[in-house]
Amino acid sequence: MSYDYPELYYRVYPKVIDTVNRHLSSNPAVDSITDEEIESMIDEVYMKMVKECPEIHEDPLERRGRGNRVKSAQRPFFGRGRLVRDLITIILISELLRRHHSRNFWNDPYTYPW
Repeated sequence: MSYDYPELYYRVYPKVIDTVNRHLSSNPAVDSITDEEIESMIDEVYMKMVKECPEIHEDPLERRGRGNRVKSAQRPFFGRGRLVRDLITIILISELLRRHHSRNFWNDPYTYPW
């Protein structure tokens, strides 16, 4: 049984890899990446995705609720942009952890294969 990722993953993943490669070419230490650098990488990938798929940044009218306007105004809004940014963040962090782990795996004599 094979499981395929959604199409969005296949559009986001190469952009994340490209961004990480460019960032790590100037600063190869994965340990020294700051939160601001991660946010800038996420913003960069997000803007590339918006150029490719402009509907990501548009409001899909999900804020309009049925019934009482007060309840719909108090409900948190998670649109397409938020979903894409979360996916970019997950892929970016997993790639940075993968690169950090693979580098430390061979350098650390106390790490055993699982």
